[in-house]
Amino acid sequence: MVSILPSARTPGDLIGADVGKALQSVLPQAVGQGYQRGMGLNAIDQLQADLAASGGDINKMLPALAKAYTLNPNLERSGLGQTFLQQAKTGRAFPNAAGQPGGLGSPQSQGMPSQGQASAASASVNEQEQPLQQSTFATPSPFNVMTAQDMDQEAQRYATAVQDPNAYSTRLNQLQGLNDAATSQRQALEDAAIKANVKPEDLARFMVVNSNLDPRNPSKWAQEGIRNFKAVKNSDDALRTAFIPGVSNALLGMDRQQALKRLEGPVQDNKARGLEQFDREYLAENYVTPTEIESLYHPITPKLDKAISQMPRGLFPAQKKKSWGDVLDVFTKPTDLGRSPFISYEEALEKAPERLQTMQSNLADFFLKNIDKDTSISALTEKIWDTRDYDWRQFAPAIKEARQKGLKLEPFQERELANVSTSAPMQSLPALFQDFGRRYLPLLRGAK
Repeated sequence: MVSILPSARTPGDLIGADVGKALQSVLPQAVGQGYQRGMGLNAIDQLQADLAASGGDINKMLPALAKAYTLNPNLERSGLGQTFLQQAKTGRAFPNAAGQPGGLGSPQSQGMPSQGQASAASASVNEQEQPLQQSTFATPSPFNVMTAQDMDQEAQRYATAVQDPNAYSTRLNQLQGLNDAATSQRQALEDAAIKANVKPEDLARFMVVNSNLDPRNPSKWAQEGIRNFKAVKNSDDALRTAFIPGVSNALLGMDRQQALKRLEGPVQDNKARGLEQFDREYLAENYVTPTEIESLYHPITPKLDKAISQMPRGLFPAQKKKSWGDVLDVFTKPTDLGRSPFISYEEALEKAPERLQTMQSNLADFFLKNIDKDTSISALTEKIWDTRDYDWRQFAPAIKEARQKGLKLEPFQERELANVSTSAPMQSLPALFQDFGRRYLPLLRGAK
């Protein structure tokens, strides 16, 4: 009898058999876990979408939360579902703030990682605290380093929005961590800018102009920023040359208004770059009056200028010294200065209040018709004061009447109105000296 024996098994056969047994024992469980994990992730995505679409309606939010808990029980145990619910409630509290500058939704205010230790700290804080952050709230960035007071106020605002007093300390700790990272990253950007030959006195403006660039690579950011900043330097040159002391230019020249008009373009360009406050300070330091500054940012349009020229004249010519010649005349003809063929405003107020009220009503109608959201109140009223013979004290009551009739003012116009209501238009010092060259330089040069 011959018996057939099984062939000898190789090591490969033994390994294959063992692997097969192992797969049989774990594969069904792994497949099931993978399916559950997928369902859980889908539940998270679906919950966020449902809460966003709920519009803050609690009757829609709670069913969405219950469905998500059924599909992913870990949502309830981890507290993540409750966090999403708080986010939805916060969005309802601040429905129009999302994506505004300074918020997490803004590219400029993202906690973007930088090189070295700052990026590690920023990434760590972002990973740990991301569920708490809202696009509706300010967040530190290299271009928005927050003060202790800023962080305290923001944490209070957040706790109030989510209706949880305990959220204050959590949010404050988060902001402090992000702010430390942002401070380190800003220092890295400033160092890179200095290394790229940006002058220290230009550094603050350089940071503002280039806040829209990706800061994760400071060296690359600085090089790209140099190209952006060239346009700023062109505007700077226009500002600087306009105020070099001399007889024929804006500072002490005869064509001051024309020279200021030429500055509108550079000033408006810098405003678009975020440099308005820097330029306002420079202009003020160079004897440009607040009204002249507002005129650069909110110039009187040709249409408005025509409307002013067609206004009926008032009773009170502007009491001012219009030129350097008038200033010198103080020493020779002091009694002629300030004299007017018309009665004073005080006398008119006492003797002809009805006529003043008629003038005020006409002025109110003019303001209601001609003031828009970009009109400078101070520039407009000074123009009327200078050319149409109205007393400055008539403007505030007329604007008040116009507001009662429906005139709406922008915040900057409200600020201007406070000054218009309390003081007369202020002439610039250079305006008093503008015709010095025309009248007196020939004498200084020996002309007869």
